[in-house]
Amino acid sequence: MQWPRGLVFVSMPHSVKPLRTELMRARRYKEMALHPTLDEAKNTFRRLLNERAHSQCIIDLLVDLRARANLSVDDTGWILWNLCDRYALLRDAKSQYKCHSEFHEWSKDNLFPLRLHWIVSDATQALTLIDGGFLEFWRDCYEFANSQSPLVAQNRTVRFESHRANACACIRFRQFARAETALNAMETLLAEDPSWHNGEFAAITHMTLFLEFCKATDRTEDMARIGQELQERLDHCLSRSGDLEDTASEPSLLGSWEQLNADRPRAAVYIAATNAACAFKAAEQFLVAERLFRLLEGKGRTLNAYGQARYLLSCWQNRRDKNELIQRLGASQVLTRSRLKQFAPELGDVLKAKNPDCY
Repeated sequence: MQWPRGLVFVSMPHSVKPLRTELMRARRYKEMALHPTLDEAKNTFRRLLNERAHSQCIIDLLVDLRARANLSVDDTGWILWNLCDRYALLRDAKSQYKCHSEFHEWSKDNLFPLRLHWIVSDATQALTLIDGGFLEFWRDCYEFANSQSPLVAQNRTVRFESHRANACACIRFRQFARAETALNAMETLLAEDPSWHNGEFAAITHMTLFLEFCKATDRTEDMARIGQELQERLDHCLSRSGDLEDTASEPSLLGSWEQLNADRPRAAVYIAATNAACAFKAAEQFLVAERLFRLLEGKGRTLNAYGQARYLLSCWQNRRDKNELIQRLGASQVLTRSRLKQFAPELGDVLKAKNPDCY
């Protein structure tokens, strides 16, 4: 998740429906096909993701599939990655550690070195393990992948995602020396091939994380410099929005090697720009953040609830206009009152003072 995967670590419900309802749905899938083929199980997996099913339902599906199916290396890796991911989304660090330890040991015997960054390619998984007290385990897995995996084009994307996950998590938990190591690895990777398909997305993502790093470490001069460079890059990139759209295609299975190591669609630059806008808000550069959010809005991009909350916070800091907040919140399709309290509780207090009957 990918949450939108990358820069945000918050506790949140994973379905608007009770777990009991989701478990009943999962049991119905079992009743429909007591012995589904692997392809049928993958279709069920996709369906559960699309329906935003509770993570436990997906865990049950994958555990059952692994217990009875004769799986290839690719399919075993896909299952283990997703089990780790679901435990991470549940913030169940102990269960994730048990599964991730198995994934790590399995990879040593079954994966070519080329693929070892598969195990450490997700920020949500890193954040949950570190928050649960397993920092050293995660570090060992990451360092093992770095020491064994060749630096080749065939694994460049997943290597980048691995460095990105570690930079994100280490900044969040103030492990600044380790964060800097990961950021340097990202910079080195970007220099491997200036024509890399994912280069624009990766460069913006690297600069965004470096901005967050400078904010967290009080490197004011560097923050001003990288902030200006990032703005210029985003302005140039978003001005070319017409050539950022891709022909729709069937996405690879979440968590598979093919999905994690694939070229990103060109429109993924919009995701990187949204993350950058959120980072500018966190760096208290509210005018820049609002301008970027407006640019994205003008390109027809739809922000999720977290992004809209960051947008509203930037607007509030820039003008302190309660009527504007009420108007924008009323027009939002995703930023409910509960999400506002979760992502921007200070705005909830502002609006409550304006209209106590509504908040």
